[in-house]
Amino acid sequence: MLTTHKSEINHEIHIYSNLESIADNYKAVLLDAHGVFWGGNGIGLLPGCRATMDSLVKKGKTVGVLSNTTQIARNEIEKLKAHGLIEGVHFHFFLTSGEVSKRMFLESELPFPTSKKKYYLFGKVHPKFSSHHTIFEGSSFQETSNLKDADFIYISIPHINGVDQTDPSLFLEDLDKIMHAQLPMLCTNPDQYAQEGNPAKAVVRQGIIAVMYESLGGKVYYIGKPSKGMFQAAMEKFNHYEISNPGDVLMVGDTPETDVRGAKKFGMPSALVLKTGIMAERISKMGLKSILEVLSADDYPNYFIESMGKNEL
Repeated sequence: MLTTHKSEINHEIHIYSNLESIADNYKAVLLDAHGVFWGGNGIGLLPGCRATMDSLVKKGKTVGVLSNTTQIARNEIEKLKAHGLIEGVHFHFFLTSGEVSKRMFLESELPFPTSKKKYYLFGKVHPKFSSHHTIFEGSSFQETSNLKDADFIYISIPHINGVDQTDPSLFLEDLDKIMHAQLPMLCTNPDQYAQEGNPAKAVVRQGIIAVMYESLGGKVYYIGKPSKGMFQAAMEKFNHYEISNPGDVLMVGDTPETDVRGAKKFGMPSALVLKTGIMAERISKMGLKSILEVLSADDYPNYFIESMGKNEL
């Protein structure tokens, strides 16, 4: 176990080497995928994570996955299966923001009026991911290319000609073109960046598009972590395994603003991974001490761990 100093709270913090160092204190763990056990499509599973998940399940822990991806859960489960990570063996359920969003569309329970039952797509379908049409399939909502006919704007996974981008300002011009409509924007993935490629790099995702839309004066509604609805949906899954208290579940993530903040507001303890995912990139640029000094109370986890897997990084 390592220690480092956090000047804001004026005491040493403990950094545990891996998830199993702390998991025995809980009945269940709830894992973010990207940056925790999944390194992006260019890397696949992160070292040691499959063995850790296998060990947790064998110890009787209920293991869930809660991801802000807009992909449908069954697609993600099949992707993991191809990498040797099997539902029922390494984890018990996989819940995505896309899955929660789809349920809202099917039930027409959006947080704003939708009398026209139409949405305008910001961006284009990303060639490396399933189309957004999967989320809307079976619902009463239809896509329109005319802003005047739309109830809201839906953000597609950002890219330019099929290439992920690292600079969000490249999308500002397109945002300027839709501001006049004054439509609400629906962001079904609040993550601002995701790690993709090999070596992995932080690329623009829907969350940062939403933030820019807000900065221009637009109204945004979010589905996904850190929203209460995502954690409530996860607890509904845990209820099937006789786990009803959020305090018995440890959330493990790599992003303070979504994973930690959402868990804390829901009464769920959390662990922040430092050597993989978003935090690893931030630390490489700013240093751990600087990050800890500005980390707000809402985003401060119960634990810090180097990585999810054992001594592999």
